[in-house]
Amino acid sequence: MRSMRIIFAGLIGGFIGNGVLGALFSAPFLRAILYDPSIQSRLFIELTPQRNIPVSVAGLVVLSVFHSWFYSIFEPSIPGGSWQKKGIFWGFTIWAMYWLTQEWFIYHTLLQEPLILNLLELAVLFLGSIVEGLVIAKILSPKASSR
Repeated sequence: MRSMRIIFAGLIGGFIGNGVLGALFSAPFLRAILYDPSIQSRLFIELTPQRNIPVSVAGLVVLSVFHSWFYSIFEPSIPGGSWQKKGIFWGFTIWAMYWLTQEWFIYHTLLQEPLILNLLELAVLFLGSIVEGLVIAKILSPKASSR
């Protein structure tokens, strides 16, 4: 039963967290900045519209199951006395271990995206990661499991 809750927490956390990211990255004001040819790299503008968004999102949601599994392992050592504090910390951990490196190695070094735009994207990705961490922590909190 515990493993089903871990999978459920990851799928729901990934779905909601990526929903937040999708909504923000689809916002016209953000797209206008990220795809402005006067500041964005030509490679980014040419390549990113070719992504298969459904496949990418599905992969990220499945990846969130691993985030949930790791949370279940590390939960006793995660700082914070409440699921909210633990969730925020876990969201930060997801962001720091996944998105921060992806922004640097893929978007900055390979696609030559300017650092200022990396920072903008990282701010958005931080919000989605916090949401994912909070959802996972809420579903896997000891009080939620005693219901």
